[in-house]
Amino acid sequence: MINTIESALRDKDIKYHFIVEKPHQVVLKCGFSLKNGKCETIIDIRPEEQKVFIYDVLPVNIPENRRGIMAEFLTRANYNLQIGNFEMDFEDGDLRYKSSFIYDEYLEVSEITFIRHLLTSLYTLDHYLPGIMAVCYGGVTPKDAIDAIEKCYNPSNN
Repeated sequence: MINTIESALRDKDIKYHFIVEKPHQVVLKCGFSLKNGKCETIIDIRPEEQKVFIYDVLPVNIPENRRGIMAEFLTRANYNLQIGNFEMDFEDGDLRYKSSFIYDEYLEVSEITFIRHLLTSLYTLDHYLPGIMAVCYGGVTPKDAIDAIEKCYNPSNN
């Protein structure tokens, strides 16, 4: 799986570097500029467990006095997500989007499948990012922010 992921990243000219290289865990890090902001992506490969985690981490932390309201926004966002979920660390306000998948000798994951997971995760974070910022810094309620985002996903609900 490590070779597949590295090859997929190289084929797409995505720059990355290793931050952990151990037999039971390999972690790669890369950065992305998205339409609505930036993120660092951590790709955590666990060969012994046959799992891959993709974490898209925002470069800002949620202020302590906004974490409760952000938790409501993230809960509302997660309810409708089919792949992956948002997570926030209540201790430091770290906010990220996580996607994951499993693999084994019978369920091989191709480069294309990995890239689809990666792009889906980046797209989802980018799509929700304006709502995150509006709730955190703009005084918008979580419900109003999610309603606006869902209209973008399904314009027929207007």
